[in-house]
Amino acid sequence: MRFRTCSSTTSASDLRTWLASAMCALITLLLQPLAFGQGAANQDGSDPQTQQDFVRNWPGFRGPGSNGHAHFATPPTQWGTEASKNIIWKIPIAKHGMSSPVVWKDRVFLTGADDESRDIYCFDTATGNRVWEHLVSNLPDAPVDGGLPNVLQETGFAAPTVATNGQLVAAIFATGELVAVNMKGERVWAKHLGIPDNHYGHASSLICNRELLFVQFDQKDNSMLFAFEMATGKPVWEVTRQEMSWASPILIENNGRMELVLIDNKSVCSYSPESGERYWQVECLAGEIAPSAAYANGTVFVAVEGSAALALDVSNHAESPKVIWQWDNELPDSSSPVATDEYLVVPTAYGVLTCLAAKSGEVHWEHEFDQGFSSSPIVVNDRVYIADLSGRTRIFKLAKDFELLGEPGVGEPVYATPAFVGDRIYL
Repeated sequence: MRFRTCSSTTSASDLRTWLASAMCALITLLLQPLAFGQGAANQDGSDPQTQQDFVRNWPGFRGPGSNGHAHFATPPTQWGTEASKNIIWKIPIAKHGMSSPVVWKDRVFLTGADDESRDIYCFDTATGNRVWEHLVSNLPDAPVDGGLPNVLQETGFAAPTVATNGQLVAAIFATGELVAVNMKGERVWAKHLGIPDNHYGHASSLICNRELLFVQFDQKDNSMLFAFEMATGKPVWEVTRQEMSWASPILIENNGRMELVLIDNKSVCSYSPESGERYWQVECLAGEIAPSAAYANGTVFVAVEGSAALALDVSNHAESPKVIWQWDNELPDSSSPVATDEYLVVPTAYGVLTCLAAKSGEVHWEHEFDQGFSSSPIVVNDRVYIADLSGRTRIFKLAKDFELLGEPGVGEPVYATPAFVGDRIYL
């Protein structure tokens, strides 16, 4: 994962300096004047969660299914540091982390890590107060020598985003430590998957449904895809994979069938969430893969710098999906694309955003900003939000013609993907 930008105003060394200075990361919460009922907290995890709960909350990286869509959200389009306009609270985070915030009802979850411990943080959405902190270190089945993997300084040990089903919160770190805690921060189960042999550091985020937790555990050799019972940590199935990436899986409903879609440095693959059976595989990629896939209306989209942007027709559940179109101009380094029935939005590390026609790959528009993107774009109704490396969030119309709706900022770098719940944004 090459955290770089090629814009005229931001150099790669500037970016490294920004990320190194973000050892005390910040969450910023933004709110419209309108109030949004987020519901009562489910503190003891006793209530069963529904699909509607997953859609209304932000259960993992890039939201429900990790697909980059904010449902039922009405976020602001204006905020700023002057007079704290639309900013409710802002707090320091104790340790460095590249992970993104996850939100369930009145709780925000985030991770941070250093050589001493890997931590899960829980904050109150109303006040920003820390509710609890769970420290992870020296798991019983960890290596005897207690060694830590070599990771890129910017990536660190806490790049993967947590996942929650509203009853438990699961977190994984570049050390191979996998932990699940309840909504009170009490450990329910933990295991050590082994220290991954990964030259940048493990970065794939977790994803879950109500019952199962899925772990894309890629490394140079012996890459694995795991499914564990969310409630107990009991292994359900595992699949040996030959390739590696830093991308995160997405969970889609494709014409009545749930599919777990992964990408790596060779292929786009689909697996059954229930059994681990591989539904299909298309060998169409190359290079170092960090952006995740996107999905809309029977089509899986991938876009990776050094490879290509492709649209795959998976609507008929064929074992060998057809490539509908391919495009290889301005492509993302780490930020993931996002898709709707009509549009595919492709960001880049050097500030170029492109909107393509989802069905044909035709370019509707291309716009170059003066800052690059590490954060991934999120579709909110007829708009797209994407935070750049200077801390400004570019908000634009999802349409055939480019229309900028706003570019509010927080005055400091943003490199993780925000969470959108109700009328709030968590950065």
